[in-house]
Amino acid sequence: MTTSDFPTLLSRAFEVEAIKAQQDATKEYEPFAYKTSVPDFRPKKLRDLFTTPDFDEVNEGEEYKAAPLEETDVEVRAHKHGRVFGYTWELAKSGDFTGLADFPRRLGNGAVETENKAVFAEFVGENGPREDFFETVDTKPLTAENLDAAIKGLALTEDHRGDLVDTTKMVLVVPPTLAVDAQRLVGAAELEMEVTDGNKKTKTRVQNPFRGLVEVVVSRWLVRLNKNANRSTAWYLLPAGDTTNPSVIAATMLGHETVDIRVKRDQGERVGGGAVPFEDGSFGDDTVWFRGRHVFGTAKAFSYAAYASKGA
Repeated sequence: MTTSDFPTLLSRAFEVEAIKAQQDATKEYEPFAYKTSVPDFRPKKLRDLFTTPDFDEVNEGEEYKAAPLEETDVEVRAHKHGRVFGYTWELAKSGDFTGLADFPRRLGNGAVETENKAVFAEFVGENGPREDFFETVDTKPLTAENLDAAIKGLALTEDHRGDLVDTTKMVLVVPPTLAVDAQRLVGAAELEMEVTDGNKKTKTRVQNPFRGLVEVVVSRWLVRLNKNANRSTAWYLLPAGDTTNPSVIAATMLGHETVDIRVKRDQGERVGGGAVPFEDGSFGDDTVWFRGRHVFGTAKAFSYAAYASKGA
């Protein structure tokens, strides 16, 4: 709330009960985003430290060979984000407002949601899966066969080192509309899948190949960012953040990893001496203001290791 909200809130001739649906925000991107840090606001190039090189044979008296650290084209930088919330002393005196005025908690959750929005916006746009992120965007629905085909297709893709893409840990990212289907696909002990025997295709029950390989992430940000008709059917398959080819990077700034929450103290002092609590309002207009500041950045990394389908 800001000063523009005050006329609406204060002009009511009756009591208003605030609807509270507050809950602690979670970092939904953690399973698939590679986390790093930057020292300042300048761009940071990513060096390739994702793989462990094997050792070369060293003959007697021969020098050891060094493994090169290649600089990639991936670049990440942090940006400053913030928000202020304010209310009047008069509004605070209404009993129904006390539960709504938990602004430090709201700012803390807002910082996490800012991170979620920034990360998901790297690969989701108004029209669904971003074509400037994914190599291609498919139109297959989420089924066991299509999920299997997507994983196998990525496993045959070469990365920038000439190796095959690391598909040992994958994350299936879906909107709430596909949550049940995704959990059923990944969590079931057995699945009925189409099996090819020569030229003949038959349905048979097999041991679930996705258990232990695929993790499900359900996020409302997929439908908040996607305004297209495919918002309820689109699904995404991303490598885990700790694989050798993460597709998204999330960056914080050293020394500023968490949200900075402050309250404005301009309430003055008592005539007889003594501090005035900020809850009593400012000296000039009896308002109370909270401010949150958060530094965070994202970047596209090895997007060739990711898959997306509009599901239609």
